[in-house]
Amino acid sequence: MKSLFTAATGMAAQQTRIENISNNLANVSTPGFKKQREQFEDLLYQNMATGTPGQGRTRASILQSGSGVRLGSMVKDFTSGDLVATNGDYDVSIAGRGFFVVEMPDGSEAYTRNGQLGINAEGELVTQAGHLISPGVEVPQGVRTVRFLEDGTVLAFFEGESEPVTLGQLRIADFMNPAGLRAMGGNLYSASMESGPALDLGEQDGYRVQQGFLESSNVDVAEELVNMIVAQRSFEMTSKAVETSDQMMQTVNGLKR
Repeated sequence: MKSLFTAATGMAAQQTRIENISNNLANVSTPGFKKQREQFEDLLYQNMATGTPGQGRTRASILQSGSGVRLGSMVKDFTSGDLVATNGDYDVSIAGRGFFVVEMPDGSEAYTRNGQLGINAEGELVTQAGHLISPGVEVPQGVRTVRFLEDGTVLAFFEGESEPVTLGQLRIADFMNPAGLRAMGGNLYSASMESGPALDLGEQDGYRVQQGFLESSNVDVAEELVNMIVAQRSFEMTSKAVETSDQMMQTVNGLKR
Protein backbone atom coordinates (compact mmCIF):
# COMPACT_ATOMS: atom_id res chain seq x y z
CA MET A 1 0.00 0.00 0.00
CA LYS A 2 2.82 2.42 0.82
CA SER A 3 4.23 2.15 -2.70
CA LEU A 4 0.92 3.42 -4.12
CA PHE A 5 0.99 6.60 -2.05
CA THR A 6 4.72 7.11 -2.63
CA ALA A 7 4.27 6.84 -6.39
CA ALA A 8 1.25 9.16 -6.20
CA THR A 9 3.43 11.93 -4.72
CA GLY A 10 5.77 11.55 -7.70
CA MET A 11 2.87 11.85 -10.16
CA ALA A 12 1.61 14.96 -8.38
CA ALA A 13 5.10 16.48 -8.47
CA GLN A 14 5.47 15.92 -12.20
CA GLN A 15 1.99 17.32 -12.79
CA THR A 16 3.06 20.50 -10.97
CA ARG A 17 6.17 20.62 -13.12
CA ILE A 18 4.11 20.38 -16.31
CA GLU A 19 1.82 23.17 -15.09
CA ASN A 20 4.82 25.42 -14.43
CA ILE A 21 6.36 24.67 -17.83
CA SER A 22 3.00 25.47 -19.44
CA ASN A 23 2.93 28.84 -17.69
CA ASN A 24 6.47 29.61 -18.89
CA LEU A 25 5.62 28.73 -22.48
CA ALA A 26 2.38 30.70 -22.37
CA ASN A 27 4.35 33.83 -21.47
CA VAL A 28 7.15 33.42 -24.01
CA SER A 29 6.01 36.64 -25.73
CA THR A 30 5.27 38.64 -22.56
CA PRO A 31 7.70 41.59 -22.25
CA GLY A 32 9.81 41.41 -19.11
CA PHE A 33 8.46 37.99 -18.06
CA LYS A 34 10.79 35.86 -15.94
CA LYS A 35 10.61 32.09 -16.10
CA GLN A 36 10.02 30.06 -12.96
CA ARG A 37 11.70 26.88 -11.85
CA GLU A 38 10.26 24.28 -9.48
CA GLN A 39 12.42 22.74 -6.76
CA PHE A 40 11.45 19.47 -5.10
CA GLU A 41 12.46 17.81 -1.85
CA ASP A 42 12.07 14.31 -0.45
CA LEU A 43 9.59 13.51 2.31
CA LEU A 44 10.11 11.92 5.73
CA TYR A 45 11.93 8.62 6.06
CA GLN A 46 10.82 5.60 8.06
CA ASN A 47 13.49 3.76 10.05
CA MET A 48 13.31 0.08 9.12
CA ALA A 49 15.63 -1.03 11.92
CA THR A 50 17.25 0.61 14.94
CA GLY A 51 19.97 -0.31 17.33
CA THR A 52 23.22 -2.17 16.71
CA PRO A 53 23.99 -5.84 16.07
CA GLY A 54 25.68 -6.10 19.46
CA GLN A 55 29.21 -6.36 20.82
CA GLY A 56 29.74 -2.67 20.10
CA ARG A 57 29.52 -3.11 16.33
CA THR A 58 27.54 -0.79 14.06
CA ARG A 59 25.85 -1.39 10.73
CA ALA A 60 27.48 -0.42 7.45
CA SER A 61 24.42 1.66 6.53
CA ILE A 62 21.15 2.90 7.99
CA LEU A 63 17.96 1.10 6.99
CA GLN A 64 15.43 3.75 5.96
CA SER A 65 12.48 3.87 3.57
CA GLY A 66 11.45 7.08 1.83
CA SER A 67 7.90 8.43 1.58
CA GLY A 68 8.03 10.24 -1.77
CA VAL A 69 8.49 13.82 -2.94
CA ARG A 70 6.87 17.21 -2.55
CA LEU A 71 7.23 20.69 -4.01
CA GLY A 72 9.80 22.66 -2.00
CA SER A 73 9.70 26.04 -3.72
CA MET A 74 9.16 27.94 -6.96
CA VAL A 75 12.13 30.13 -7.89
CA LYS A 76 12.00 33.03 -10.35
CA ASP A 77 14.95 33.28 -12.73
CA PHE A 78 15.73 37.00 -13.09
CA THR A 79 18.38 36.69 -15.78
CA SER A 80 17.91 39.43 -18.36
CA GLY A 81 16.02 38.75 -21.57
CA ASP A 82 17.03 40.03 -24.99
CA LEU A 83 16.35 43.69 -25.80
CA VAL A 84 14.04 44.11 -28.78
CA ALA A 85 13.99 47.41 -30.68
CA THR A 86 10.51 48.94 -30.96
CA ASN A 87 11.42 52.60 -31.59
CA GLY A 88 8.48 53.57 -29.39
CA ASP A 89 8.87 56.89 -27.57
CA TYR A 90 7.47 55.40 -24.36
CA ASP A 91 9.05 51.94 -24.63
CA VAL A 92 11.94 51.68 -22.17
CA SER A 93 14.01 48.83 -20.78
CA ILE A 94 16.58 48.33 -18.04
CA ALA A 95 19.98 46.96 -19.03
CA GLY A 96 21.32 45.32 -15.88
CA ARG A 97 19.71 44.81 -12.51
CA GLY A 98 16.75 46.76 -11.22
CA PHE A 99 13.00 47.27 -11.50
CA PHE A 100 10.72 50.14 -12.40
CA VAL A 101 8.71 51.26 -9.38
CA VAL A 102 4.93 51.39 -9.81
CA GLU A 103 2.39 53.12 -7.56
CA MET A 104 -0.64 50.94 -6.92
CA PRO A 105 -4.16 52.37 -6.35
CA ASP A 106 -3.96 51.57 -2.61
CA GLY A 107 -0.75 53.55 -2.24
CA SER A 108 1.56 50.54 -2.04
CA GLU A 109 4.52 49.98 -4.36
CA ALA A 110 4.98 47.27 -6.96
CA TYR A 111 7.92 46.51 -9.22
CA THR A 112 8.21 45.48 -12.86
CA ARG A 113 10.70 44.87 -15.66
CA ASN A 114 8.08 45.64 -18.31
CA GLY A 115 8.79 49.08 -19.74
CA GLN A 116 5.72 49.45 -21.95
CA LEU A 117 4.75 52.92 -20.76
CA GLY A 118 2.36 55.60 -21.98
CA ILE A 119 0.46 58.67 -20.81
CA ASN A 120 -3.10 58.84 -19.51
CA ALA A 121 -5.72 61.55 -20.00
CA GLU A 122 -4.03 63.74 -17.38
CA GLY A 123 -0.64 63.44 -19.08
CA GLU A 124 0.79 61.23 -16.34
CA LEU A 125 3.34 58.56 -17.15
CA VAL A 126 1.67 55.19 -16.55
CA THR A 127 2.00 51.49 -17.33
CA GLN A 128 -0.26 49.79 -19.87
CA ALA A 129 -2.55 48.83 -16.97
CA GLY A 130 -2.86 52.49 -15.92
CA HIS A 131 -0.65 52.35 -12.82
CA LEU A 132 1.44 55.46 -12.14
CA ILE A 133 5.21 55.27 -12.51
CA SER A 134 7.08 56.36 -9.38
CA PRO A 135 7.81 59.14 -8.87
CA GLY A 136 4.98 60.77 -10.76
CA VAL A 137 5.99 62.27 -14.10
CA GLU A 138 3.58 64.56 -15.97
CA VAL A 139 3.99 65.27 -19.68
CA PRO A 140 2.48 68.72 -20.42
CA GLN A 141 0.67 69.68 -23.60
CA GLY A 142 2.71 70.96 -26.51
CA VAL A 143 5.53 68.46 -26.06
CA ARG A 144 7.10 67.52 -29.39
CA THR A 145 9.01 64.50 -28.13
CA VAL A 146 10.07 62.84 -24.89
CA ARG A 147 13.53 61.45 -24.27
CA PHE A 148 14.69 59.04 -21.53
CA LEU A 149 18.33 59.28 -20.53
CA GLU A 150 20.31 56.26 -19.35
CA ASP A 151 19.99 57.29 -15.69
CA GLY A 152 16.19 57.46 -16.02
CA THR A 153 15.90 61.25 -16.39
CA VAL A 154 12.87 62.22 -18.50
CA LEU A 155 13.35 65.19 -20.85
CA ALA A 156 10.69 66.99 -22.90
CA PHE A 157 11.29 68.92 -26.12
CA PHE A 158 8.67 71.55 -26.94
CA GLU A 159 7.78 72.92 -30.34
CA GLY A 160 9.99 75.87 -31.23
CA GLU A 161 12.35 75.26 -28.30
CA SER A 162 15.89 73.91 -28.71
CA GLU A 163 16.60 73.25 -25.04
CA PRO A 164 14.81 70.36 -23.26
CA VAL A 165 12.91 70.62 -20.00
CA THR A 166 13.46 68.02 -17.26
CA LEU A 167 10.17 66.41 -16.25
CA GLY A 168 11.54 64.06 -13.60
CA GLN A 169 13.54 60.88 -13.15
CA LEU A 170 12.38 57.28 -13.12
CA ARG A 171 13.04 55.49 -9.86
CA ILE A 172 14.96 52.22 -10.24
CA ALA A 173 14.93 49.78 -7.31
CA ASP A 174 16.61 46.46 -6.63
CA PHE A 175 16.55 43.75 -3.95
CA MET A 176 19.10 41.67 -2.09
CA ASN A 177 17.18 38.56 -3.14
CA PRO A 178 15.01 39.20 -6.23
CA ALA A 179 14.05 35.51 -6.31
CA GLY A 180 12.05 36.15 -3.12
CA LEU A 181 9.72 38.67 -4.79
CA ARG A 182 6.03 37.75 -4.80
CA ALA A 183 4.41 37.71 -8.25
CA MET A 184 1.17 39.71 -8.38
CA GLY A 185 0.25 39.08 -12.00
CA GLY A 186 0.24 41.72 -14.70
CA ASN A 187 4.07 41.65 -14.80
CA LEU A 188 4.15 43.12 -11.29
CA TYR A 189 5.99 41.97 -8.16
CA SER A 190 5.73 42.97 -4.52
CA ALA A 191 8.39 42.90 -1.83
CA SER A 192 8.33 40.11 0.74
CA MET A 193 10.29 38.99 3.79
CA GLU A 194 12.29 36.71 1.50
CA SER A 195 13.25 39.46 -0.96
CA GLY A 196 14.02 42.12 1.62
CA PRO A 197 13.11 45.82 1.27
CA ALA A 198 13.53 47.75 -1.96
CA LEU A 199 16.91 49.45 -2.43
CA ASP A 200 17.01 52.55 -4.63
CA LEU A 201 19.76 52.39 -7.26
CA GLY A 202 21.94 55.31 -8.30
CA GLU A 203 23.98 56.10 -11.39
CA GLN A 204 26.99 54.33 -9.89
CA ASP A 205 25.11 51.00 -9.70
CA GLY A 206 25.58 50.27 -13.39
CA TYR A 207 22.00 50.07 -14.69
CA ARG A 208 21.07 51.76 -17.98
CA VAL A 209 17.61 52.84 -19.09
CA GLN A 210 17.28 52.45 -22.84
CA GLN A 211 14.53 54.17 -24.81
CA GLY A 212 13.00 52.47 -27.83
CA PHE A 213 13.68 48.95 -26.54
CA LEU A 214 11.66 46.36 -24.61
CA GLU A 215 13.06 43.42 -22.67
CA SER A 216 11.72 40.16 -24.00
CA SER A 217 10.86 37.11 -21.91
CA ASN A 218 13.84 35.02 -20.75
CA VAL A 219 11.99 31.78 -21.54
CA ASP A 220 14.02 29.39 -23.73
CA VAL A 221 11.43 27.48 -25.77
CA ALA A 222 13.75 24.59 -26.63
CA GLU A 223 14.75 24.15 -22.99
CA GLU A 224 11.12 24.19 -21.84
CA LEU A 225 10.11 21.59 -24.44
CA VAL A 226 12.94 19.29 -23.32
CA ASN A 227 11.88 19.73 -19.69
CA MET A 228 8.31 18.91 -20.69
CA ILE A 229 9.40 15.65 -22.31
CA VAL A 230 11.45 14.72 -19.23
CA ALA A 231 8.49 15.49 -16.94
CA GLN A 232 6.14 13.44 -19.13
CA ARG A 233 8.46 10.43 -19.10
CA SER A 234 8.90 10.73 -15.32
CA PHE A 235 5.12 10.81 -14.91
CA GLU A 236 4.79 7.68 -17.06
CA MET A 237 7.46 5.81 -15.05
CA THR A 238 5.83 6.78 -11.77
CA SER A 239 2.42 5.69 -13.03
CA LYS A 240 4.05 2.38 -14.00
CA ALA A 241 5.06 1.97 -10.35
CA VAL A 242 1.40 2.42 -9.38
CA GLU A 243 0.40 -0.20 -11.94
CA THR A 244 3.06 -2.65 -10.70
CA SER A 245 1.94 -2.17 -7.07
CA ASP A 246 -1.63 -2.86 -8.10
CA GLN A 247 -0.61 -6.08 -9.87
CA MET A 248 1.33 -7.23 -6.79
CA MET A 249 -1.73 -6.59 -4.60
CA GLN A 250 -3.88 -8.62 -7.02
CA THR A 251 -1.37 -11.48 -6.79
CA VAL A 252 -1.44 -11.38 -2.99
CA ASN A 253 -5.25 -11.35 -2.95
CA GLY A 254 -5.27 -14.34 -5.28
CA LEU A 255 -3.12 -16.50 -2.95
CA LYS A 256 -6.06 -17.26 -0.67
CA ARG A 257 -8.11 -18.78 -3.47
